[in-house]
Amino acid sequence: MGFSYCNGNLCCDVCGDYIGVRKFSCPFGYCPSIAMCRKCRHEHPEYVSKAYHREHGNCEHHHLESQRRQAQKLKLLNEGKMLRCSALQHKFKAGRRIKVIFQGLGDKVSAYWMAPRTYRAIELLVPATVEDYRAIGKVTRARNTQIYDTEGRL
Repeated sequence: MGFSYCNGNLCCDVCGDYIGVRKFSCPFGYCPSIAMCRKCRHEHPEYVSKAYHREHGNCEHHHLESQRRQAQKLKLLNEGKMLRCSALQHKFKAGRRIKVIFQGLGDKVSAYWMAPRTYRAIELLVPATVEDYRAIGKVTRARNTQIYDTEGRL
């Protein structure tokens, strides 16, 4: 979410005023920052408190979960695995298929075809490998697709 400005001045997200407005970030670094004027900061101190973000936004839990997923992703990449980074759905006469792009360390990429049901079986935030998808359904390497790095070298 972006901030609102009036004549170049930052506006309060609570009341819309632009005098004495400052930005306050989530104490856990999870949710978007909020802009508040002095009056609203005094009337609603909970918006910037750790307790509010911990209880109402569940920010601490989400932040820790995000760190756990990032650590898992780095572990898999360091093991030489390639992880899902994007997907494109294609419509054919026989039905729909999804081409999933996987990327490893060194910016190596490869593409595989799979059914939409197979692709959607793994949540998007979960780091997924080709092997994870093979355990769910049929996965075939896309023809004319080789592993290249970002410089175009094999």
